[in-house]
Amino acid sequence: MARVLIVDDTEIVRKALELALRRMGHEIESASSALAALDLARSRPPDLALLDVCMPVMDGVALLTEMQVALGDRCPKVLFISATSPLEELNSSTALARVAGHVKKPFLLEDLSRAVVGALAS
Repeated sequence: MARVLIVDDTEIVRKALELALRRMGHEIESASSALAALDLARSRPPDLALLDVCMPVMDGVALLTEMQVALGDRCPKVLFISATSPLEELNSSTALARVAGHVKKPFLLEDLSRAVVGALAS
């Protein structure tokens, strides 16, 4: 299926996302910080990235911006995974173009699955 990068600083959320997406048949890489995720994305750009919005040092919105700079056209589609929508924080139309949606925490597996399928199809 697809290569998916999961970035969340909360281990239990990261593990739940990993398990759900592996069951969907995707190849998973995960990171607990935006900086580690950026290194992973540079070495093997994913097809989709699931980004937590609220993380220490660099949040998910800043990570998306950095991935766009580092990866250019290879920057993946992004699903934000957070309790609040980050879309108002995105002031760049190029950043908005990479955002495939937002899955609200706590999430239902059906909602996550639907969002992932939709993001990969877009």
